[in-house]
This record gives sequence, C-alpha cells and structure tokens, in this order.
Amino acid sequence: MVNPFEALVTNLNGLGFFGFLLPWIFTFAVLFGLLLKSKAFGENKRIIGVISLVAAFFVVGFGGPAIAVFFSSLFGLAAVVLAGILVIALFLAMSGTDISKIAENKAVAYAIVGIGIVVFFTAAGSLGIQLSESSVSIIFMLLILIVAIAFITK
Repeated sequence: MVNPFEALVTNLNGLGFFGFLLPWIFTFAVLFGLLLKSKAFGENKRIIGVISLVAAFFVVGFGGPAIAVFFSSLFGLAAVVLAGILVIALFLAMSGTDISKIAENKAVAYAIVGIGIVVFFTAAGSLGIQLSESSVSIIFMLLILIVAIAFITK
C-alpha cells in the first residue's frame, strides 16, 4: 500500500511545486517585503507587487532546478541546525542555566553567524561548489582559532 503523503509529495514534485512554485513564492515574498520596507519605489503596493512579480519570474527562470535544490538543501540543513539549537537550549534550561543571559554574550552571536555560514556553504555544495576535505579542515581550524582568540580576549 502506498503512503498517501509519499504519493502527495511525489505528485507535487512532478507538477513543479518544489522546483518552481515554492522558490517563486519565496523570492516574490522576500523581494516584496524588502521593497516595501526600503520604500525604494515609494509606498505604492501595486508598483512594488509588479516589480516583485517580474523579478521573481526572472530569478526562478535564471536559476531553474538548481535554485530549487539550493533552497531545499538550505532549509533542510537550517531545520536540522535549529532543532539542534533547540535541544541545546532545552538541556541548558534543565541544568538551571539562565538562557536569557546567554544571548547577551557576543561569542554566542558569532557562533550562530558561523553556523549560518556553514549551513549556507553546505547548501551551496548542491550547486556544484565543492570544497576539498583539506579546505574544510583548514576552515574548521580557523574557526576554532577565532573562537579561542575571542574567548581569551573577552
């Protein structure tokens, strides 16, 4: 017996839901929000909507299937990282640590930015940008060195 959710995802994939529609909606929403907040074209939502609409079609048309793979990898990895952060926060809360004070530490902010960069570059690997194992090791060692320097000079 076929799992109905598996069949639904397979059918949606065949219709271009993940390869076209979701990347298009994401691009449109981000562009619309940025243009609305920046007021680069005034406050007329119709003009901003048309510009966002056209730009979203151009982005998806240019990126093709590669942009869908990139977004899938990016959001999939981000979900895993966020789940890991949630588990760490739960363990810290259970141990009695005040989580609100952790957010004030600059080292934590740098660590979060570093994790975000790692997720982005890992997702970029699906676009054909490959890093050798030695390059990844060097980057990892540099990150540890930066964290150590930040910790010592704090």
